[in-house]
Amino acid sequence: MNTSEPLYVRVVASTETVLVRLAGELDLDSAPLVDRAVGACLGAGVRRVTVDLAAVTFCDSHGLMALERSGRIAAACGVTFQLSGVHRRLRRILSLYRDGSLPGVDVPSFARPEAGSCR
Repeated sequence: MNTSEPLYVRVVASTETVLVRLAGELDLDSAPLVDRAVGACLGAGVRRVTVDLAAVTFCDSHGLMALERSGRIAAACGVTFQLSGVHRRLRRILSLYRDGSLPGVDVPSFARPEAGSCR
């Protein structure tokens, strides 16, 4: 029985920029939604994909891997991939995950650990 809150995905596109707004829980069950949403945005002149995480209430390692995967795929397509709306709880998780860096993902600097930090 799955008791997690569903993840809602809304895509707002313009000529060269796409905003993917996520709301709810980003976990094992919902991570494929991120893969599909970002994958569908690539191509047709898109230069930047921004994933808005402001309304994400939970993110586990599968959610982080989905963001990393999407960033790598976007980078391979020559598309800038960035995160926005990263709240404090998620910033902390990002700072612990792979030393605060997601390959292919432009993580806001406030989500990265400070130099010399042992957190």
